[in-house]
Amino acid sequence: MELLTGVLSAAIAAIVSLIIALISYLTNKNTLKSEREKFERELQRSMTSKLYDLRLEKYPEAIAITDGLRRSRMSNPGEDLSEAYFKAILAKLDEWHGVQAFLLLSPNAVGKLYTLRKVLREKPEIEGKYSKEQIEKIWKAKGAFRGALRADIQFLYEEEAKTFRDD
Repeated sequence: MELLTGVLSAAIAAIVSLIIALISYLTNKNTLKSEREKFERELQRSMTSKLYDLRLEKYPEAIAITDGLRRSRMSNPGEDLSEAYFKAILAKLDEWHGVQAFLLLSPNAVGKLYTLRKVLREKPEIEGKYSKEQIEKIWKAKGAFRGALRADIQFLYEEEAKTFRDD
């Protein structure tokens, strides 16, 4: 009987030890998972912050480059809207995109930039002068591009607001 009691005590102790080990394992696993997710969120937040800072630094230059495409400027009778005028803006925009903003633009902003570049490359329709329709297309493409830049910055702001609400 004493032998049975000793074996039974050892078996109960072993089962209790296994249960405690299993509980410890699950607790540690959940803790590590939680810490990893927290680290990934913080890393994402840090990268988003860096992207936001770079966009705030670089996007105003694109706005300045496209300033010559404002309706008020293009409708000014004294403004020379020659092919060279638009090619100069296009060259500055291409340089800005190729050197500074290549990795910063969202896919939407890249699409709008390509559309703007395409309309700026069009040749004048009427005796070296751009038609009203061409000017309108350029103006709309400029507005869409600037809107995409604003949306990029606004999106990052919304992401920040969302993370603060989640915390």
